[in-house]
Amino acid sequence: MTKSRDVFEIPHTGEKFTFTKRPADTNGELLEIEFLVKQFFPPAHIHADLEERVEVLEGRARVRVGSKEWTAGPGETVVFPAGTAHGFRAEGDEMLRFRCEIVPPREMESLFETTFGRYRDGKADKHGQPNVLQSAVLAHENRGYLAGPPIWLQKPGIAALAFIARRLGYKSRYEKYSG
Repeated sequence: MTKSRDVFEIPHTGEKFTFTKRPADTNGELLEIEFLVKQFFPPAHIHADLEERVEVLEGRARVRVGSKEWTAGPGETVVFPAGTAHGFRAEGDEMLRFRCEIVPPREMESLFETTFGRYRDGKADKHGQPNVLQSAVLAHENRGYLAGPPIWLQKPGIAALAFIARRLGYKSRYEKYSG
């Protein structure tokens, strides 16, 4: 059973994010989150050293892995291997409910807490994504990159922006969201 801090609800969109398994619950092996979304989706991105597994529970999702793009429906599972560009978002007019497992979880628990908390508090764009300075801190901490530009080219820019952002008070983890 989850505690109240394990659920982030976005009143103006009806979206909901529920931490169902945290690294502390799984001996550090995985992080599992259930998403109920309509507007929320990150830009296509790459995780350098972790894998995401996404199972569609309700609705339809537009999926991108590398250069392939397709629609996934209930019961389908999509794997995003480490180092592979990917994206995932609701398709159509209905809400999308899916379960996401992240292996190994690294620091992704605090990344999601920060992202969901800032979205809930109106400190993100309409798709739930933080501003460029907050994004740089999270990307630097979690070795995440945008799909498209070469990673070797992104690394110094992300590091410089993260340095500036930290000096301005941005963090990768906030007590307000992480408890």
